[in-house]
Amino acid sequence: MSHLAKLAVMRPVAMTMVIIFMLIIGMVSVKNIAVDLFPDMTFPVAVITTNYEGAGPEEIEALISDPLENMIGTIPNVESISSISQTGTALIIVSFVWGTNMDVATLQIREKIDMAREYLPNTMALPRVMRFNPSDFPIIQLAVTTDTNDMNTAKLIANDEIKTRLQSVKGIAAVYVEGGREKEIKVNLNQTKLLHHGVTLETIQQIIASENLNIPSGQLRSSHETIPIRVTGQFTSVYDVMDIQIPTNQGLVKLKDLAQIEEGYAPINQISLLNNKPAVGITVYKQSGANTVEVTKQVQKTLEKIQKTLPSEYKVTAVFEQSKFINQSLRAVLSNILTGSGLAAVILFVFLKHFRSTVIIFLAIPLSIVTTFVFLFFSKQTLNVLTLGGLALGVGMMVDNAIVILENIYRYRQLNYPMKKAAIMGSSEIGTAIIASTLTTIIVFLPFVFVNGLAAQLFKPLAQVIAFSLLASLFTALIIVPLFASLFLKLKDTQNAKSKHQELLKNKYKAVLEKALNNRRVTIFSITLLFILSFVIVPFLGTEFLPAQDQSMISIEATLPPGHSIDQSLSTSETIVKKLATVDDIDILYTTIGGNDPFTVGARSQSNKLNYTIMLTAPSKRDRSDVEIADTMRQLLKDIPSIIEAKVSASDTGFAADPVSLKITGPNLQTLQKLAEDVRALIVTVEGVRELDSNFSTGNPLLSVAVFKDVAYSLGIGSMQLAKTISDATQGIVASQFTKNGEELPIRLVFEENGIKSQDELENMLIKTQMNDFVPLKAIASFTRDNGPTRIIRTNRMREISLTADVFGRDIGSVNDEIESLLRQHITLPDSRYKITFGGQDEQMNDAFFKLTLALLLAVVLVYMVMAGQFESFFYPFIIMFSVPLTLIGILIGLLITNQPIGVGSLIGLLILTGIVVNNAIVLVDYINQLKVAGHSTREAILEACPTRLRPILMTAFTTILGLLPLSLGLGEGTEVQQPMAIVIISGLLTSTCITLLFIPVLYESFDKKIDKKRAQTN
Repeated sequence: MSHLAKLAVMRPVAMTMVIIFMLIIGMVSVKNIAVDLFPDMTFPVAVITTNYEGAGPEEIEALISDPLENMIGTIPNVESISSISQTGTALIIVSFVWGTNMDVATLQIREKIDMAREYLPNTMALPRVMRFNPSDFPIIQLAVTTDTNDMNTAKLIANDEIKTRLQSVKGIAAVYVEGGREKEIKVNLNQTKLLHHGVTLETIQQIIASENLNIPSGQLRSSHETIPIRVTGQFTSVYDVMDIQIPTNQGLVKLKDLAQIEEGYAPINQISLLNNKPAVGITVYKQSGANTVEVTKQVQKTLEKIQKTLPSEYKVTAVFEQSKFINQSLRAVLSNILTGSGLAAVILFVFLKHFRSTVIIFLAIPLSIVTTFVFLFFSKQTLNVLTLGGLALGVGMMVDNAIVILENIYRYRQLNYPMKKAAIMGSSEIGTAIIASTLTTIIVFLPFVFVNGLAAQLFKPLAQVIAFSLLASLFTALIIVPLFASLFLKLKDTQNAKSKHQELLKNKYKAVLEKALNNRRVTIFSITLLFILSFVIVPFLGTEFLPAQDQSMISIEATLPPGHSIDQSLSTSETIVKKLATVDDIDILYTTIGGNDPFTVGARSQSNKLNYTIMLTAPSKRDRSDVEIADTMRQLLKDIPSIIEAKVSASDTGFAADPVSLKITGPNLQTLQKLAEDVRALIVTVEGVRELDSNFSTGNPLLSVAVFKDVAYSLGIGSMQLAKTISDATQGIVASQFTKNGEELPIRLVFEENGIKSQDELENMLIKTQMNDFVPLKAIASFTRDNGPTRIIRTNRMREISLTADVFGRDIGSVNDEIESLLRQHITLPDSRYKITFGGQDEQMNDAFFKLTLALLLAVVLVYMVMAGQFESFFYPFIIMFSVPLTLIGILIGLLITNQPIGVGSLIGLLILTGIVVNNAIVLVDYINQLKVAGHSTREAILEACPTRLRPILMTAFTTILGLLPLSLGLGEGTEVQQPMAIVIISGLLTSTCITLLFIPVLYESFDKKIDKKRAQTN
């Protein structure tokens, strides 16, 4: 250490150049670090989706989900497989163990799907395999509105102008347009005429598809040129479709004689509204790894240019911008960093009592921060809420090493050593202890290497930033502080460094310490008793996974009775909007009627679904949190009779699952349904439970068509042919695409308005036989009307019903514990095949608590090992380690006072605290040992070392505490995640400071006397 300090002091110009170079590199790094809300995380989850038109949930389960689950289950590292089978759609979620290479895993899934193709229906859509990544969520939601309410033109503008130009913005992955109406060529077939001419819908579809083509047809070759030949049959107008010749049993007939053909609009299956005004929605997704803030800026610039080119009556409004919350959160954290730095500077001045020494130490903060950004850039971290939060947590600790170094330099200056000599000797004497104490703080983050799961994914970047900031502060303390001290720390400054108040404090502390040493047993017993009594607080704290974040956004998903038309849903939505209009603090209300389920990729729109995105005013402008406003909305929606269920969500981080989630698994769906009803009846009695919801319902009307196999076989009609015929007749079929002015319009074949609309008409629908005769459908099949499940969910190939709920006004752990107690008392499972397990945040929380507890234990061992190597002794580190568990006294009291439950943030704070609390003890014990080597007795060494180190210990403690104070108060948006950590560190550090100053010296002397006594007996 003497070489580093000497180099810094003796080569000031060279070191100044190094500082300037680091500042330049730091500034460049800041400019090039990507900005996002959370770290870019890779989840070991793959999602498989596919469509099979017309099939019900049970058919989807048997024909698609089951074969795929069986095949995928053989892939290595698969942790669980879940499937959702619902009408026309299958969704399979494959979870792998953490650390799995997802590039390889997705390739393996595709290989298994290819192998399973022979067991899957031929007409099933090609399965899509996607990787789940939270960064794939939309970054911007836009709405196009017009004063004329001409939504057809608005849809054209959204597609042709806005979507096209936004797709060219660098960093944009996809742009989707929703709402409005789609143009199409509609061919309304007359069923009576088709039967009269012996023509089927399939025949017309095949003819249209084969005629609407431009086909390469060879080449003309001559001695001097080669001319390609192309047959152009592609339609150029609607009249070309009308004039298609259809072969019938009465000769060729034009299509217009069998159908009414017109260019129009497809039926509305989705309506978008902005503040109850018709709108067209645009959703924008960024590329993985792209800078969210930078991409959003480019999108905003592009939108400004687009808006200028649009007619004045059309307006593009940003409903939701992810970058807005990111910027607000980053500003809040940066503000807390600056405030914390300012408070740390104030406490430095209070203790040091002069300007120059305060400036020397305070300069450690910006220099350390700049150096930290260099580490961040080269480690490819993003600038996000957690990494900046780690920087905010590290601000108070950044000056600790500088304080201890400068304090030691003071001593040598007061002994009349020259500035350079004092700087070298003061730094060298304490340097080894400083390195050891810094390593003990950094080493606690090493267990994160071995911890996996969501908590580790979230907090590894935070741990890295704290480690980087401490390494940067070590560099600053060992090199920059001695350099500045050798240049600016004048003798007249140090002569007045210690005020009368500080001398008085030192003398009082020495008297209290001497009294504690004279009553060692009382001191040890009192602190031990206080430690034991502090655990009485634990039952009053509760537990949580992650704290809720107020993002000024509320989502509502309302489900109406199955079969509700778009018009009926619109009418109900108007009632809902009127109710919501009575709620204060709403800024934007965006409504989607008939939206797709996010898990049914490519599925048909659900006209009975209402989705609301509600943006609130900024938290600083309202008196209530988003959770409280959401609960008010929840109560309002209860009065609307047509709503089956309404899910109101707020404070969603995007990572945490449902606060309450119970999974009931077993082989029989009816038994599961009965169990779910019994469990549901118990859960609703628990205080604080909101939004109780089941993923199972039998509300969908189901018409089962059972084929008479013998009759159908004799007529040459197969089940697949029959299913396709019914599907085409009831839903229509797209025969081809018609290109007009660069726009592709589908040519849709449907029966006329008086077509298949009732069960009676379906029963009398004529089916073509192999002999080209027609028979009514009821002649070859029976019809049964029933209510079937809307979806069937399985986990690890066992059927499952999930019950989920939100929690309001209570901590998640207490609610789940109460539910578990009620289940044990009142629910009896039929047999061992049926199970009830807790998932959601309870599962995430328990997993995180277990892994972080192991990490904490490993951190304690590592800290002890570092100190044992430092002291070349197993004895002194053992004494110092007593300061770690006793910090729980302050932590538990701090959490109780601030009404904070124990969560992942609290445990991370405790992990960080493990490395911090031993620092002062290390410096203290190291100096006691030095004095003992110099010939002092144990008592003399303690009474000399402890008062001498009092000021640096108090300064390091208070600078850390004040540096974290803004975070602990939760000032600003996006600081909720760091708040529990700051509270734990502050309350624990207050306790550990007292323990270090009193308990550790008492313990040191007690053990030292026992060792001396044992040595005397041995001799």
